[in-house]
Amino acid sequence: MELTLDQALQKGIEAHKAGKAQEADRYYTAILKANPKHPDANHNMGTLAVGVGKVEAALPFFKTALEVNQTIVQYWLSYLDALIKLDRLDEAKAVLNQAKSNGAKGDGFDQLEILLFESASSDDDQANRDILEKAIDLRENGKYDEAISFLTKNVSKFPRDANIPAALSHCYILYDNIDKTKVYIDK
Repeated sequence: MELTLDQALQKGIEAHKAGKAQEADRYYTAILKANPKHPDANHNMGTLAVGVGKVEAALPFFKTALEVNQTIVQYWLSYLDALIKLDRLDEAKAVLNQAKSNGAKGDGFDQLEILLFESASSDDDQANRDILEKAIDLRENGKYDEAISFLTKNVSKFPRDANIPAALSHCYILYDNIDKTKVYIDK
């Protein structure tokens, strides 16, 4: 007796829930052979891949599921979660914006947005620390011109951070340029 796609999907889901990944894989694969764009089978294959640590391999499945049906919240959440796990934060932000423009909302999206914001902030903090360390090293070695040039190139990258203008003003003080010192102290 042959199973319908819906029956095969149900068997795959049952095997998946029971932790029988290979059996679930066989059902989902059979469905995708019959209908490569089946959204639930694609999503579930992606979920299986993530479950066995193959997050990169999950992305095409999640993407296909979304291409077919953008109304299922879980498809968006799974895709976003996979992108975040892969540290592809810019891509995740773009997908989150796309999800929101398609009307997606709720706690899951809010939590992912916070996670993305925190990840971006920590990346900015590290970049800022790296810039300051290099500038301080240049300044401490008497290379005021190089420190000023380096800081001037980077000051606009972090407009709300007072540390870079402060370091720049200190370099100008050491360089004996009071007018420029005043400009960066004010910032």
